[in-house]
Amino acid sequence: MDNKIRKKIISEYKKGKSSLQIVKIIGLSKPTILKVLNDEGLVRKKDRCKSLNIKQDERGYYVVRTCPKCKKDIRTYSKKKTIACRNHFNKLKGSLLCKPCSLKLQVGEGNPFYGKKHTKNTIKKISESRKNKYTGNQNHMKKEFYRKMSKNIMDSNWKNEILNREKMSEQLRQTRREGKIKSGITSKKEKEIILFLKSIGIESFQSHRVDTKICDIYIPSFNLIIEYFGDYWHCNPKKYSQNYFNEKKNMTAKEIWDYDNKKIDLIKNYGYNLEVIWESELKDDNKLINKIVEKYVKSK
Repeated sequence: MDNKIRKKIISEYKKGKSSLQIVKIIGLSKPTILKVLNDEGLVRKKDRCKSLNIKQDERGYYVVRTCPKCKKDIRTYSKKKTIACRNHFNKLKGSLLCKPCSLKLQVGEGNPFYGKKHTKNTIKKISESRKNKYTGNQNHMKKEFYRKMSKNIMDSNWKNEILNREKMSEQLRQTRREGKIKSGITSKKEKEIILFLKSIGIESFQSHRVDTKICDIYIPSFNLIIEYFGDYWHCNPKKYSQNYFNEKKNMTAKEIWDYDNKKIDLIKNYGYNLEVIWESELKDDNKLINKIVEKYVKSK
């Protein structure tokens, strides 16, 4: 670097100019300006970190602050003490809200992108800019360092019960109960049964939800649920031994039967009538659906 430029940087700093102001005057980057000042021992030391109660645990350094909305403590971790200090004061300049509270305010019209759409030209530019990025060896997870770091974070989350399998399972079950997860595969034969019931004047519905389970067919007038079991998918006991391994489901026949029996018990415990129809039974008796309908018509 030219000696005149170095003297100019030092001179402006001694006049009381900040490093950012010198950047605009000289036209060099801030790190370059700071290096010159550091070499001369002129950088002003900041004492703001001394006012903070910076703590440390196995995850790193952090400063505790409180969300003004939900009143919960927030910890933002950093590897270095000075960075924890900087991040804390940067946060004070912006929103003090925790992430869940902040996200709640961004729903609907509060979302800065509400009602906005990218133009076709912008979508094309974004698509082109992302091609071949972070694929193959460019993917950072190819590096052992990042894989290990990711593993350590996950191990720590499980150990400290930030991730809890029991809670997560219950949350998923509740989400299913509320119908937020659209699950369940309808087979061709189930559709045929629905169409047949309609042709004889019986109202029925596909994919009826009972607690967390999706049932095949529901007939409200009979309070009846019909479960159609494919011989292979449900391992018909007449065709498969309990030790048979179903590669598609990655389960033994016995495991499949146990799962099906729990579902059957659940349906009955909720007060439904239930009929299980096996694929081979329906093939052998094309009047089977009629017989089931007649059975419940007589019992009414």
